[in-house]
Amino acid sequence: MLGIVALIFIIILSVKLSLAMNKHYSAMLSNEIPPAGIRVIQMSPLLYIISIVAFVQPISWLVWLAPIPFGFLLLVPGIMLGKKFSMLLERSGTDVGVEAGRTASNIMWLGIGVALFIAGNIAFSLMIPSVDYFMTH
Repeated sequence: MLGIVALIFIIILSVKLSLAMNKHYSAMLSNEIPPAGIRVIQMSPLLYIISIVAFVQPISWLVWLAPIPFGFLLLVPGIMLGKKFSMLLERSGTDVGVEAGRTASNIMWLGIGVALFIAGNIAFSLMIPSVDYFMTH
């Protein structure tokens, strides 16, 4: 039940941050961030939602055989660009730039939070069968 609440919270925050980055488009352009980078950072929170959906789907068990599950790869652009752009924008010296930097930083931290959420669910799901096995034998 708590996982569903966290999932809804992550979805709402992802959409909210994606829309907030649209508001900071001109501030990011004035700080020499390329338009393609702006679009990637704007769309990356929406990839967080896809990452969670990919984790929940039954096919995700097949993906776990890979060294890095597919869902984690979708988190990388938002985390990396969020860190890079937040550092750049927070040193811009303008209030608009600092606010845009905070939004980029929030995108990075949401990505880290989603990674921890997925990793925690993976660890918890791996622990449950072993507990059942020891309780029955």
